[in-house]
Amino acid sequence: MTLRLLLIVILAALGGCGFGSGDSEPGEVTQEGVDFLKNPLKALGALQDLVSEAENLQKELENMPEVETVHFSKLIEALPDVPAGWTATDPKGATTQMAQAKISNAKREYREEGGKREISVSIDDFAFHQMLYMPFFMAAKFSQETTEGYRKGITVGEWPGMDEYNYERKSGQRALLVHKRYHVKISLINSEPEEFDTWMKRVKTDILPVQ
Repeated sequence: MTLRLLLIVILAALGGCGFGSGDSEPGEVTQEGVDFLKNPLKALGALQDLVSEAENLQKELENMPEVETVHFSKLIEALPDVPAGWTATDPKGATTQMAQAKISNAKREYREEGGKREISVSIDDFAFHQMLYMPFFMAAKFSQETTEGYRKGITVGEWPGMDEYNYERKSGQRALLVHKRYHVKISLINSEPEEFDTWMKRVKTDILPVQ
């Protein structure tokens, strides 16, 4: 993969995120991506490192096992329980067959009692889909911040992802690729960005099959 091609893919991934491997427990962000504008030399170094890592990553993708998509009921079990002082909708889930591909998803929405905070959490199982893993891996390496907010590449343990947040609206979303196969998304409304970590810890990722 050439440097130019890799850069194009990275920028596409960053633009598409309206927002490693992973066996670690969920928690706070352990690493943030490099901002091109704030630290161009470091960003260039990170880009060069990505080029050298691309071949190993491609081999890893080729060797990912073929697995059966879990039933949506298992994803529902992994959604956060309702915390004290909050209400929640009934969880919703589905398992959809499209040609040879099967996708499962689950989602639940939470609202603060007597407050304005709203949180939604969704989990999708793409069963090691290669086209999903590569953009997450690369987007986690880079960040961008403006006066309005930020798109921040993150790593939680070894899980790659992206945080997006708007300062004025106090809203945003976190997208993480858990165990290389589960797309976990946390959306915030009227909430501070610290809620990303709080709600990520509530997702029961330990019950999701790794393979």
